[in-house]
Amino acid sequence: MYFAYGFGNSFTFPFSIGATTLLMVGQPLAEAVLDTVETFKTNRNFWVADPLHCSSSRKFSQDKGSLVAAAIVSAAEILSEDVYNAWKHLTGHGSTELSHIYLSNQLDDHRMGAAGARVPGYEIRLVTPDGEPVEPGEEGAMLIRGHSSAPCYWNRAEKTSETMRGDWMATGDRFVERDGYYYFLGRTDDLIKVSGQWVWPMEVERCLNEHPDVHECAILAHELEDRRITLRAVVKLRDGAVHGDVQTRILCATT
Repeated sequence: MYFAYGFGNSFTFPFSIGATTLLMVGQPLAEAVLDTVETFKTNRNFWVADPLHCSSSRKFSQDKGSLVAAAIVSAAEILSEDVYNAWKHLTGHGSTELSHIYLSNQLDDHRMGAAGARVPGYEIRLVTPDGEPVEPGEEGAMLIRGHSSAPCYWNRAEKTSETMRGDWMATGDRFVERDGYYYFLGRTDDLIKVSGQWVWPMEVERCLNEHPDVHECAILAHELEDRRITLRAVVKLRDGAVHGDVQTRILCATT
């Protein structure tokens, strides 16, 4: 039985005929999602990340119960280190559109921060914004090809044309490959062009978050009066940190 929620009107069902699909009714709170899994014993689950975060602190029968026997596909955000450590023996990177993982760490070779190496049966390409192959060690948008790919999105011809490019599927994710392992760098639509260069906001956020005075931050695109685009940082400092122009200059220097 398949259990999907949290993907709006972008459902894709590349599954075999005869499979039972369960769509959750009502607000998909994390506890309600986990209750549904235990009640209906769903074995293929397509979720956003909240239930997995919740499952880390929830006790299941027989050590996570039916979740252990299930395949769980989580999307839309990066999982925390705690969730990774709790589930790493079952972890792979895939997508609803392919109904399978196409990157996976190995039982004897888990590389922290890596989505994994290519799963046999799938082909992977990293390309530039112009669609050209990237050089070794360079980041690029990930394209996937495999026989489990969905043919289309339901009633969304424009989205189908954007994502399904012949035999290849555009994931919308940016990766870099090192020694056969792929590391996630963010979404392709997160890029902001500043002074003619594409900038990844999350990279700037990571630099700021490394400063001991920063509790959290967000980087936004900001349009100047002359229509040029620059970046603006919204920063929340930790309790006790000093505010003011000096702190602002220090944080600017870290990026």
